[in-house]
Amino acid sequence: MGKMKEEFMRLQETPIMDECAECQGSGAVEVEVAMPHNAGRDIGELYCELETCDACDGGGEVGRLCDCGEWVTLIMGQYATICEACADVENV
Repeated sequence: MGKMKEEFMRLQETPIMDECAECQGSGAVEVEVAMPHNAGRDIGELYCELETCDACDGGGEVGRLCDCGEWVTLIMGQYATICEACADVENV
């Protein structure tokens, strides 16, 4: 396979990655955890702990999705918001 064809295939398969909206790219979110004073009382305090972000699995980035649910890939350009299939439909 030629180098240009390999590059086009890579661009078609690689999704554009955006900063995670849940953790703002840090990979961790702060959650409140209730800590009771003791087992016999119903009062306590709330403490904040860091947990791994579920949206990005701690990576800080998520793939950009088109409105149809498909990945927006690098072949469409860095600022694209629609996938290749939707772009083909609009151009017809």
